[in-house]
Amino acid sequence: MKKIILERRSVRKFTDDYVTDEQLKELLEAARFAPSWANTQSSYFIAIRNKELIKELVEKCYPKNPATNCSLGTSLLIVACYEKGKSGYYKDFDFNSVGTWGMFDLGLACQNIMLRAHEMGLGTVVVGAYDFENAKSILNLEEKYEIAGILPIGKRVEGEIPVPKRRDLKDMFRILD
Repeated sequence: MKKIILERRSVRKFTDDYVTDEQLKELLEAARFAPSWANTQSSYFIAIRNKELIKELVEKCYPKNPATNCSLGTSLLIVACYEKGKSGYYKDFDFNSVGTWGMFDLGLACQNIMLRAHEMGLGTVVVGAYDFENAKSILNLEEKYEIAGILPIGKRVEGEIPVPKRRDLKDMFRILD
């Protein structure tokens, strides 16, 4: 697992290889087993294969994003959503001041997808800069869901992707004894 974590990169160039239904099922199974607050399982995913729908979503929601070309060129987009007001709540009481614990849970599920994809020889990138409301409208998404990100997924073009600069560990935490 350590190797997968260290080697996974954001991929923005894919081959023409098709992501199979079996591969999609493997990715969604990985998401399904992610932990969630009080096992609320508020994550919700929309898999898009329809090229016309992919084109409409990309062109109307994130035409100038660096992930535009890879999104248009892949055979699979996964739209990552969470059910609002479900995770982080107990009997309508919000247990955190942020109110978006579902977003945290969804992040865990997306990380599972990305790590499993890498393990399977596929690449992913998270698209987070897009027109949320327009995307919800295009996808006819129920009001109870919020879109948090879009994952283009495909077979990555060969070649090394350099390791992005990382902060030193000492800058990321502190120990209270």
